[in-house]
Amino acid sequence: MYSRINTVLLVGICIFHSGTASAVSESLSMTISGEIASRCDIKLNAGNIVNITENKQHSLPFVVDCNQPFAMSVSSRSGGLKLTSDTSEKPSFYDLNILVSSVGINSTFNSKDLLSPQYVNGSNVIPFISEGELRITLIDKLFFAGEYLDVITIDVSPSINDAY
Repeated sequence: MYSRINTVLLVGICIFHSGTASAVSESLSMTISGEIASRCDIKLNAGNIVNITENKQHSLPFVVDCNQPFAMSVSSRSGGLKLTSDTSEKPSFYDLNILVSSVGINSTFNSKDLLSPQYVNGSNVIPFISEGELRITLIDKLFFAGEYLDVITIDVSPSINDAY
């Protein structure tokens, strides 16, 4: 008889416990939202001056850091390398190749075409942090002694649907 009472008591406890659990269950819902600011930068790894005295071709690595698709605008101040001592001298032309393989960019421009901005899109791919390279190749030989100069401006900005 002693074991029979124990069994009844255990069953009674189990019924009481499971009845309590379903009585206190409730649901909770909440709305969560957030925003991430757009970011699109270009950083040169090796400085921003290229010395073309010894070689016909030079490359300059850079990093693009964008959290959405991007576009680039590329322009040249002089349309070529000009002697700093002679403003009337026609410039010596070069080719500028921009390569960012992670987003499918491989574009080459002649310096004379860069007098007006040229545009490159990143194939609607988000690069996050991607390495790129600028390659500068002289077309015209430099004849006169002196310092030659051109300033290349590259603007990187967020792009939506491959539009600059």
